[in-house]
Amino acid sequence: MNLKEKILADPEGKSLVNCFSCGMCTGGCPVARISDYNPRRIIHKVMLNMEPEDIWLCANCYTCEERCPTKTNVADLINLIRRITIKKDGMPEFIKPLVENLKTTGYTVQIGELENKRRERMNLPAVETTDEIKKIIQKTTLK
Repeated sequence: MNLKEKILADPEGKSLVNCFSCGMCTGGCPVARISDYNPRRIIHKVMLNMEPEDIWLCANCYTCEERCPTKTNVADLINLIRRITIKKDGMPEFIKPLVENLKTTGYTVQIGELENKRRERMNLPAVETTDEIKKIIQKTTLK
């Protein structure tokens, strides 16, 4: 089964066929403004049974989905492509430290003294390590 078939077989992938490559997703994408990232190109390549690149650059802000006139779930499709890619090729090396930090602290980034001092200057409460994510991870396959 190729990538397009896998996406269409998944309940989250049904909106793939809605896309008519208008480019509204890319036009509103904050990552596309500062790089050559192009959500429209990713969806287009999938429709052509090609492997897309740059799937890891999506910031999951969902601006693409808000702007899409056909209600294509662009960010959700990119997340689905990521999951399919991980199942096929394994987790990319650059993600492993993020996952490990998530497991130990509850956050993908390290929150330390420097970050909490910055938060204090902005009158925000300090961020503490949480065990809640550990409970979630124990209930899932992410171990």
